[in-house]
Amino acid sequence: MKRGPLGALPQLSKNARRALAGVGALAFLNALALVAQAVALASVITTREGLPLLAVAILARAALSWATESAAARAAAGAKEELRTQLLARSFERGPGWIADRGTAELSVLATKGLDALDAYFTRYLPALVTAVIVPPLVGAWILFTDWPSAVLIAVTVPLIPVFAALIGWYTEKRVQKAADVTELLSAQLLELLRALPILTVFGRAKQQATAVRQIGEQHRKATMGTLKVAFLSALVLEIAASLSVALIAVGIGIRLVHGDLTLMTALVVLILAPECYLPLRAAGAAHHASEDGLEAVRRVSAVVAGGNAGPPRSPQGNVGPPRSLSGRVFVDNLRVLRRGGFAPDGVSFEVGPGEIYRLEGVSGAGKSTTFQVLLGFLEPTDGTAVVAGDVAYVPQKPAFAAATPRAELELTVPGAEDIEDVAHEVVAAHLLDRQITDLSTGERQRVAVARALLRVRHGATVLLLDEPTAHLDPVTSRKVDKAIKRASATAAVVLASHREKEATEDETFVRVVTEETLQERPKRLPIPLKGAALGVLATVAGIALTALASYLIARAAEMPPILTLSVLVVGVRTFALSKGVLRYVERLVTHHEAFQLATNLRAELWLRLVRTQRRDGLQRLVDDTDTVRDLVPRVLVPPVVALGAGIATTILFAFIDPAAALTLGGLLLAAGLAAPAVAVWTERRASTKLARGRRKVARDTINALAAAPDLIAHDAHHRLLEQLQAEDAELAGETRKQAFGTGAATAIVLLATGAAALICATTGNPVLGLVPLALAEPLAALPLAAQQRKALQEASARLQFDAPERPEQPKGRRIRLENVDVRWPGATEPTLRDLHLNVEPGTHVAIVGPSGCGKSTLFALLLGFLQPERGIVELPRATWCPQEPMLVSTTVRENLRMSGQHDDEQLREALELACLPEWADRLDTVIRPDQVSGGEAQRLALARALLHDADVVLLDEPTAHLDEPTARKLLDQLRHDGRTILHITHRPDEAARADLVLDLGTPAYR
Repeated sequence: MKRGPLGALPQLSKNARRALAGVGALAFLNALALVAQAVALASVITTREGLPLLAVAILARAALSWATESAAARAAAGAKEELRTQLLARSFERGPGWIADRGTAELSVLATKGLDALDAYFTRYLPALVTAVIVPPLVGAWILFTDWPSAVLIAVTVPLIPVFAALIGWYTEKRVQKAADVTELLSAQLLELLRALPILTVFGRAKQQATAVRQIGEQHRKATMGTLKVAFLSALVLEIAASLSVALIAVGIGIRLVHGDLTLMTALVVLILAPECYLPLRAAGAAHHASEDGLEAVRRVSAVVAGGNAGPPRSPQGNVGPPRSLSGRVFVDNLRVLRRGGFAPDGVSFEVGPGEIYRLEGVSGAGKSTTFQVLLGFLEPTDGTAVVAGDVAYVPQKPAFAAATPRAELELTVPGAEDIEDVAHEVVAAHLLDRQITDLSTGERQRVAVARALLRVRHGATVLLLDEPTAHLDPVTSRKVDKAIKRASATAAVVLASHREKEATEDETFVRVVTEETLQERPKRLPIPLKGAALGVLATVAGIALTALASYLIARAAEMPPILTLSVLVVGVRTFALSKGVLRYVERLVTHHEAFQLATNLRAELWLRLVRTQRRDGLQRLVDDTDTVRDLVPRVLVPPVVALGAGIATTILFAFIDPAAALTLGGLLLAAGLAAPAVAVWTERRASTKLARGRRKVARDTINALAAAPDLIAHDAHHRLLEQLQAEDAELAGETRKQAFGTGAATAIVLLATGAAALICATTGNPVLGLVPLALAEPLAALPLAAQQRKALQEASARLQFDAPERPEQPKGRRIRLENVDVRWPGATEPTLRDLHLNVEPGTHVAIVGPSGCGKSTLFALLLGFLQPERGIVELPRATWCPQEPMLVSTTVRENLRMSGQHDDEQLREALELACLPEWADRLDTVIRPDQVSGGEAQRLALARALLHDADVVLLDEPTAHLDEPTARKLLDQLRHDGRTILHITHRPDEAARADLVLDLGTPAYR
């Protein structure tokens, strides 16, 4: 693995190589402009000559700074695009199993926030690094030509800076890796919490998790601050070394001036140029900690890109056998896969060709889904043979989607297809095409997945693999889907896993129209880190005082006074040289500590808002938006305070020396402080806001792509998705160029203003007035970027602090009573359930039936308190819930079951027995991952968890959808002896027939 300041970037990114060459050329020209400016400024102060040269040098430096900033930002955008594409492409090549092992949340963070850290590398570290290589030798050569004793002192002290930087950088490297691990772990833990949010809410434990969210944030803060303390210590050492070195040079120059060994002009040239020998090295060292996050991300991307395969070949063609053809055949012989100490499947054999449908049989957990994973090439068999000849279409048990709407998903699967409407109509999904996928019910998502697979069959796929495609569909829709699959089998070999017997009726499905959900997002005022801002003002003033005292020391020494009269000035120069570095170190620590505390508080408050609203985009808000606020508060809110304080202090200093110079300086500083941010905002044309929104979109699409990897790879659609993400990245790069153009222009204005102030004030002949304005460029240069990012900060803050009023508690009783109730989803054009009446006495077993999309899950949302009724009388008991999606988290079986409350192991075993999972009673310490258990096992674990909760009503949302008929009957028989009220959503008529009461929310398909 490549180490060093460039890491693996040159090998991975063409943009990085081009940036290196371009910034190098600009740094060379900047060194020449620096020397010209120093000579001209010294000449103006001492002889009033050289004004034209000084003006040209100031203009040249402004233009070169503009060009450097633009080139660096362009390179950052291009490099991120290249690396993100390589990372995702390689992840898809290594397969869904590798992605799941590596972690979807962790990979998405690496591909987005991790690579976004390259902005600091390219815009701050790379220019400083190249400048540190080019400028000090050129400037040092000029000083050697002008004053060799100062050059010797510089030659002795300059090497100390990279030595200190290397030592501290080596020490911090492992800390940076640990901080990156903690960042990925933060996302993974928050993702697990969000996955379980609805369940935690039902069990009354969601609000308690705000403490866990705060603890996760604190862990992240401590890990990152531990790294920053050492990284900022590096900056402190470099700052002190550079400042003391310049102070020593100033003192040495002053002594030689007293003895008449040096002219004032030469002394001024050396005093102006000497800091430029240290500044690039100090800037590179100070920016190194900012670059480390980006380089760490590059190292991790490089490890993924360069690593060997973690699994079997990534082709949905099987693991052995002939190359793909259009024959459309599946051959499996004695297939065995080792799984949790046993084989599942264990010796499966079958062969199927075009026009044939083969049904995989077996109880839940027998290995049907595992067989599909082998056929798709996602899993290596332990023994036996599996061959797929032909292009594959696939319907997984839990479909995932990369696009925002079903229509976009189908267009991604088969670009340019003109029969999307026809295919969707076949599976009763035509009315879903333009809905948001996140608004669809489980059954509706399943129909979209079937439509996606059938579209592939229409356009050339000759093998159709279906893993329980009708598990969550009502008999009406299920029959239509079965017919569509039968028609597709005319041209494709079909392998089908299902626990349902064929059922028939021909009624239409109820249609529910939902628009985009909207919430009031109002940006609230964020607190300024006042302690950090105050320390920033003091640190900046200390730097200005150092320049002023060093200049005054030179001016007094030129008068050749007794050497003892300079002792106070010498002490002052050394004092401010030390205090500047110490204050800057403390300011950085305090500011970042305040920002992290703010982020932790906002994240905990946001969790409570998510509990009240159950929003689906919680991960982006909890991670991306919170980190955006944390990162931007120091960059947006602190710089104006620091610039204002430094400007006022300097103007007051000038007023004591020369009121006219003070007016000139104050006017130019005010003009630069207003004009530079205004130009930055105007030239970028809202690029920062678009950039923030674009990054959110790329992050969302990246997460979706990684989550939907099995579906994308199976349909060979991941290449097209990568092209879409590349197009989005190209748009981001364009916005980045606009932002860099504005920031560069604004930086040029700052350099022009401070240069003009130095030029005008230098005509007074006072070195203090001529040199101090140049020291103000640093605090003013932070204002343009702060202005550009203010809107992005406001938007991120608004997304964290959206309105989420507390929901009123419904009165609790022993029975369920609903009278004249209307229920509407947020953003829906009309109520899903209207004029609903329901009266359920304790102990009743109610079967809830009706076509997919008719409102069964909406009723449960009302009973659980997720939705509030628009009108009517509602009386609800305490309820527990077993959802369609089990919502298991990646931890032990014991901890998954204890999400419903604190229970001893004996109670957990009894619940597993009641849920027909007796074989899991001895697996309480087994760590499970949601994708490592079969659908039926996951459902029964969720049911056991629900039964453990102390509630009067048990809400079951298709608990037998993935179970074979004998297991399903046994499970329901055992539940009837539980004694509690049971509301049971089912699409199986035989289950409904055994209930005490049937509530039909759709057409009379079950009578």
